[in-house]
Amino acid sequence: MDNSHPWWLWPNLLSLDAPAIAVVWQSFLSTSEGVEVPLAATVTLALVVWSIYLIDRWLDARRHRLVGTDRHRFAARNPRTVAGLAFFATPAAGTIAGVGLPDSYLEVGGGVAVLSMGYFTIIHLIHARRSLFRGFKEVSVGAVFAIGVAIPLIVGTTQTSPQWVPGVIAFGALCGLNCILISRWEESASSAPSGWTALAVGAIAVSASVGARFPVSVAILASLGLLVGLDLIRNRISTRGLRVLVDAALLTPLFVAVVA
Repeated sequence: MDNSHPWWLWPNLLSLDAPAIAVVWQSFLSTSEGVEVPLAATVTLALVVWSIYLIDRWLDARRHRLVGTDRHRFAARNPRTVAGLAFFATPAAGTIAGVGLPDSYLEVGGGVAVLSMGYFTIIHLIHARRSLFRGFKEVSVGAVFAIGVAIPLIVGTTQTSPQWVPGVIAFGALCGLNCILISRWEESASSAPSGWTALAVGAIAVSASVGARFPVSVAILASLGLLVGLDLIRNRISTRGLRVLVDAALLTPLFVAVVA
């Protein structure tokens, strides 16, 4: 295994940053609505997100896509390690969910699984022209990610017009913008999502946050401001530093929860 990377980059190389963000926002959004999250749901979410990101990077590396990035180069050089971690995480998530979660969680989670499979089919199995799908991967990742995080809210809310919906939409747009910025920084101009796509997704995040709970709105706008700030000073920060900071910018609920 390659030991040439700084210690602070390893969570990204091992795809641990995405599960951390998912768990933080699941707790934050659910707490803001007074919805209790079973421990099994939290562990399952972390394992499922981890598995999806591991598999996604493993498939990208096999197709020689973005192998110039640290995380994809790591996956290309250590395919057995990445595949082995995914092989552990996937059945572990299924076992914990099957044993520790009620049927309502399994039903909604099954729907999210179908969406995830649709994503993998379009991105990795359908060899369409990349120009037709510029921005699609990033936006779809944000949407599926937010829906998975919101499973406790979907299960635990009975209102016909639940108040958590704007916050989840804003969070999904925020995640999409995170992915768009990463693509724009790492890919060529011909394949990266356009600046208009980033602007539109950011506008959705701002608009939806207006209808969200106050703490959620504060966290969304704070993360959005950090992402925009990073984009403005991207030429002054190393590529590795940007890659870590762009995900750290989504951890604002940790600070909002303390202040609130």
